[in-house]
Amino acid sequence: MRKKVITLLATATLATVALIGPANAAPAAAPGSVTVLGPQANQTRYAPFTLNRNQSLSSNTARLVMQSDGNLVVYDEFNRARWASNTVGQGWTARFQTDGNFVVYTASNRAVWASNTNGHPGSRLVVQDDGNVVIYDGSQAIWATGTNH
Repeated sequence: MRKKVITLLATATLATVALIGPANAAPAAAPGSVTVLGPQANQTRYAPFTLNRNQSLSSNTARLVMQSDGNLVVYDEFNRARWASNTVGQGWTARFQTDGNFVVYTASNRAVWASNTNGHPGSRLVVQDDGNVVIYDGSQAIWATGTNH
């Protein structure tokens, strides 16, 4: 039985690689398009992690987007904005830092929005399948967008 499970898992992995292709073969994004990082499932990122303009991180029901207008926004599966950092015209990049803080910076590296979760090294940022974006320190949620549905 164990051998069948291992064979099945190996086959599924090979099929996924064949369908998706190697990870380093991502095409260049067209101007004004959004680059989606990762497959459509609960997405977890550990620091340091950066979302540049026109990049996003998605689950099945939520998409965290650093927009070209400088706003960091959570969209639901119907493409409705559910939360925003309100940094239009200011934000340049969003960084999940090693101290646990998630910060939107301007092009001149000035912070314009923060989750105020510094002091939590080793925490993780999760775009969840329930539509919520959460920062966890261990099993404890220390910040959330409140967009679960």
